[in-house]
Amino acid sequence: MPDEVRPDMSCVPFRRKGAYLALTVPFLALLAAVFAHLWTFSLGLALVFAGFYLAMCCFQAYCCAYQDCPYAGGFCPAVAGIIPASSLARFIYGRREIGRSRRAFRAHAVLAIGGWLGLIVFPLRWLTRLGICYVVGYVACHGIYYLAFALIVCPVCAIRETCPGGGLQKIVRGGQPRLVRGRGKGGNHDWEKR
Repeated sequence: MPDEVRPDMSCVPFRRKGAYLALTVPFLALLAAVFAHLWTFSLGLALVFAGFYLAMCCFQAYCCAYQDCPYAGGFCPAVAGIIPASSLARFIYGRREIGRSRRAFRAHAVLAIGGWLGLIVFPLRWLTRLGICYVVGYVACHGIYYLAFALIVCPVCAIRETCPGGGLQKIVRGGQPRLVRGRGKGGNHDWEKR
């Protein structure tokens, strides 16, 4: 992580917990319902699905530690409800300095994204047994969730400058002005385009 990119501490503690929970709790309920549906076919299928979620959390934990995420170990507004990544980062890496490698960060981020994609793609075959509407609905729920997350949660997250989700929200917002640290007086911030 470049030295000039640091967490925006004006966003700690996270101010939109209600909005985050309103988005994420139903999404986690959807994942739980898919887990239960897969279990009707086999416990192994359900465990593979859960494995994608756990892998996403474990690999994200390194990214949390690498980014000096101020939410690590506390309330974390993580996308896709990967809140366990915050606790895992604190448990695995603690407050000690970790070996920082951009290559390791990218590898962990790619593996976390692989777990995320597994959550989307893996259950589709078994959801088709319920009907194509369930498949379309499941994929649409993911799309709507991530779009809403990028528009509501990411703009006020402390690590939006280094997080892949923060990059997505910049693309979605189409170059909207973003908060720049340290530009205002008395804790206020100026908006500027970069």
